[in-house]
Amino acid sequence: MIEFTYNTMKELFYRLRRVNMATLKEGAEFANVSIATVSRILNDDNSLTVLPETKEKVIKAAEQLNYIPKSKRKGNHDEALTVAVIQWYSFEQEMRDTYYLSLIQGVENYLKTNGIIAKRIRKDDMDLNKVLENVQGIICIGKFEFEVVKELKEYTENIVLLDMDISPVTECCVTLDFDNAMFQVVDYFNRLGHKHIGFLGRGEYEELSLHISTRKSSFIKYCQYFGLKYTELLLENELTSEAGYNLIHNLAKTEELPTAIFAVNDPIAIGAMRALQDQGIRVPEQVSIIGFNNIEAGNFTTPSLTTVYAPSKEMGNLGAMLLHEMILKKKALFPMRVQLPCSLLERKSCKKII
Repeated sequence: MIEFTYNTMKELFYRLRRVNMATLKEGAEFANVSIATVSRILNDDNSLTVLPETKEKVIKAAEQLNYIPKSKRKGNHDEALTVAVIQWYSFEQEMRDTYYLSLIQGVENYLKTNGIIAKRIRKDDMDLNKVLENVQGIICIGKFEFEVVKELKEYTENIVLLDMDISPVTECCVTLDFDNAMFQVVDYFNRLGHKHIGFLGRGEYEELSLHISTRKSSFIKYCQYFGLKYTELLLENELTSEAGYNLIHNLAKTEELPTAIFAVNDPIAIGAMRALQDQGIRVPEQVSIIGFNNIEAGNFTTPSLTTVYAPSKEMGNLGAMLLHEMILKKKALFPMRVQLPCSLLERKSCKKII
C-alpha cells in the first residue's frame, strides 16, 4: 500500500501544469512518489492496489488544478497505442547478425499489423527518458542488467524481455531454448564419433554478472556429460566471418585443431570453413563444422553448412503479442519464462569419423 499527502499531490500536479516542465517524471521525483502509481490512478487502472484515501487525494488534486492525463484528453481516445522497443545491441551488431534483424522484424511486424506505434531506441540513447514518456509498454531486446529493468518499471509495469533468460523468473521473458540446442549439437557430434570438439565464439555476457544460461555453459555441460574433450576458441570482439577466419587461420598454423567445431553464428562458421580450406584442411573430411541461425548463405557454401535453426522472428512476434495483451487488459502478466525450441538442420559440413 502507498499513501501520499494531499499537499504533496497538489504540488506535484502544479508542477505538471507549468509550461516546459510538464513531465510526469519530474513531478513524481519532486513529490518522491512512483510515476507508475500516479499514472495508473489517473488512467483508472483497476488492478492497482492503493488506499482509497490515496486515490481520492490524487484525483482531487488533479481536478482542482485542472490536470488531465493524456489518455483522457480530447481526441486521445482513438489514438494508437505506443510502445518503446529498447535494443541492447549496437547498430553494427544488428547489421552483421541476421539473428538480431530477424528478432526485431518479428516485433515490428506484429506492432504494425495491430496499429501500434513503436519508438525504437537503444539502451544508451541520451534521450531515453524523453522517449519513454507516455508509452504504454516496453520491449527490451538483449541482455539488460536487473537494475536497468527495475528503472524501466518506473515508467510502466508492462515490460517484456526478449532474448534474456533470467533466473529467478521475476519478469515476463521470451527466449530460445539454447540449452537443448547445445544438447542437439554435442549429441550429434558424439554420434558421428568425434571425441574432441571446439566452441567458436565469445564468453557470452559474463561481464554483465547476470543469472542467465549461455550457449557456452551448456556446450561445456554436455561435453562433460558425454565424456568429450572440448576447446574454447574464443573471439575477442566482433562475431563476424572475418573474426572466425582469422582465429582459425592462425590456430591451424600452430596447434592441433578439434575434429569438430560449433560456431555461435553462421557467418563465423563460414569464415572458419574458408580458413580451414585455405590451410588445405578439408571440410568435413578432416574437420566438421556446425553454425547457428540458418542464414540463407549457408545453403550455398561448399560444402553446405549444417546449422541450428533459431526461431528469432517468431520470438519477436510472440513477445510483442504478450505485451499487447498486458496493455489491453491493463494488467501485467504473471512473471513467466517462455522458451521456443531450436532445431538442428543437417547438411554437408559434418561427417562421421570412420
